[in-house]
Amino acid sequence: MKNKILIFLSRLNIIYPYHLGVSFIKYRIFFKKNYLFYDNSISLLSAVNNSIRSIPFYLINNIPNIQTNEEFKKLIPIIDKLTIMNNRELFILPDYNKSKTVEGTTGGTSGKPLRLLIPKNRYIVELNTMNSMWKNVGWKGEIRGVIRNKQLINNQIFIVNPFKKEIIFDGFNTDDDYYEKIYQTLVKYKIKFIHSYPSSAYQFSLFLKKYKKDTSLFKAFLCGSEGLTDLQYNLIKNELGINIYNWYGHSEKLVLGGPCKNNDAIHIEPTYGYFELLDENNNEITTPGEFGEIVGTSINNPYMPFIRYRTGDYAEYVGNYCGSCNRHLILIKNIQGRWDLNKIFLIDNTYVTITALNLHSDLYHFIEGMQYIQKEKGKLEIYLVKGNEYNTDVENRFKLHFQNSLKGKCTFELIYIKETLKEKNGKFLPLKQLTKLT
Repeated sequence: MKNKILIFLSRLNIIYPYHLGVSFIKYRIFFKKNYLFYDNSISLLSAVNNSIRSIPFYLINNIPNIQTNEEFKKLIPIIDKLTIMNNRELFILPDYNKSKTVEGTTGGTSGKPLRLLIPKNRYIVELNTMNSMWKNVGWKGEIRGVIRNKQLINNQIFIVNPFKKEIIFDGFNTDDDYYEKIYQTLVKYKIKFIHSYPSSAYQFSLFLKKYKKDTSLFKAFLCGSEGLTDLQYNLIKNELGINIYNWYGHSEKLVLGGPCKNNDAIHIEPTYGYFELLDENNNEITTPGEFGEIVGTSINNPYMPFIRYRTGDYAEYVGNYCGSCNRHLILIKNIQGRWDLNKIFLIDNTYVTITALNLHSDLYHFIEGMQYIQKEKGKLEIYLVKGNEYNTDVENRFKLHFQNSLKGKCTFELIYIKETLKEKNGKFLPLKQLTKLT
């Protein structure tokens, strides 16, 4: 009864997401006005110069006032997670107002999590940016189902957040009986959009396919926090016909972007943060097809600003204009999160990325999950979840594929499992890299 009342209140909620106060309305007007083109140089230079005058790390380095973007790139040092972890107090605004901040952490998938200090009012920018992106798949503020990192207790099927209009399910329970309860709940309350990790969307979609469920109700999975694999996309979009909107963002809240209706490239939102794509010599990449590291700068966090921060994520540069939505902004694709964690080390001290091991499209038809685990250089464990049509001939095709892709420089073993492994935070890593080159 309690959940029914909360869902009723959610449907009456006309405040979220578009009417959350004067600041939200002002930002929506600002975003709409600057939708097609926005030069964030003024916001960047203002945020950077405020940090130069107030943040100990930059005061110690005695950096002069920055007048142009060129000076910003020349005078401001590039930092990374280790720089901040070793000098955390130097990156925090002295005597800041604690009532205006909250603490958070990075995911910690690449090691020890980094403790963050974030403005409480960050949602003004964050929600408006995200909501504008979700509009590309037709979301207009309806109640969403959520299958992410929540673990429910006492045999609860779901809980309800009426303020954010969410029906939240247990992201760690993947058995068919529970998925049936999720499906019936979504159908009962006519929930068209599901907010999830790509891996959670995939696991639920396997259930939908297995039991031949009617998926015509579902308009889209709204996915972030993980990369989207070809295996996941093929099932969700091509086989089930459900849109999957996969955006790019990270815990540090420096860069946010997603595709538009007719272009799958990630559109980097310039009102959210300042974006750079740098090569190995720290030169900015502006040539389509070139690959580099994503470096971000916060323009909305005066309390613990990250300036020219290496995200550890890599991407391919596409361009600075989208002909589909007519927006002038940076476009990227082929994002690979935490570069070191996506390398498979070969016996000769070279490496290949998991992208280089992509399967031929028809092979995805025979499996329901795949994950790589490397424990030592030159050896690879390939975990597969068999599909119904998997047989000896298919197994031989998999073996031939990996023999050719690894070129004899890495032995491998196919290991069959019932389902792929998730991390403690509910996320899925396509490659669990447990070794490093020495």
